[in-house]
Amino acid sequence: MTGEDESRPDLDAAYAVESPDDNRKLYARWADTYESDFIAGSDYVYHHQVAAIFVDGFADLGSPVLDVGCGTGIVGEQLRALGVEIIDGIDISPEMLAVARAKVGGSDPVQVPVYRNLIEADLTGQIGIDSNRYAGVVSAGTFTHGHLGPDALGELLRVGRPGARYAIGINAAHFEEHGFAERFDRYEADGTIGHYRIVDTIIYGGADEDDLDQVARVAVFDLTGG
Repeated sequence: MTGEDESRPDLDAAYAVESPDDNRKLYARWADTYESDFIAGSDYVYHHQVAAIFVDGFADLGSPVLDVGCGTGIVGEQLRALGVEIIDGIDISPEMLAVARAKVGGSDPVQVPVYRNLIEADLTGQIGIDSNRYAGVVSAGTFTHGHLGPDALGELLRVGRPGARYAIGINAAHFEEHGFAERFDRYEADGTIGHYRIVDTIIYGGADEDDLDQVARVAVFDLTGG
């Protein structure tokens, strides 16, 4: 089985985007049906997996966390359910952010927006966030074919506080093709991050784990200085 699957609408289009403009156009037309067609229709479980990996061992649940490539807010919902109290999201698509903005979490009758702030930005360049701001940074579904390469990691490291916890999910095929391991090795060697570990996880329920497009490598590490 390959990553091309007719049961996953627009997945091939998502893998084929080559520029930020391509990305904006795709998600502008996909935002309203993304969760009903793709998330539900493909048994997508990646957001559950990455949120759980991030929260495991993360003690600072009351400090701000950045959800990178937050889309419609499915990772943020999981983080909130797992006890993270302050979540900001960043994404290139205003249409996807509009869906995320409507998300609420908490226990009835006290429900609050899942996200404190939502930021529209192109992650291939500098993002308008102050340095040393977040106690945690998490991402699922953004580092994949046609999307961000390892050069984008520098900005994500910049916005974390010393000691910040990171869980960055990367499509396994994309991880291998674009040299993410070498970049993480470099960051560890120069002291930017502490020792990192890779946690492999499935993207879809019932995934074929021999198909790298159905598996993600989640890089888990802390910034140094904490």
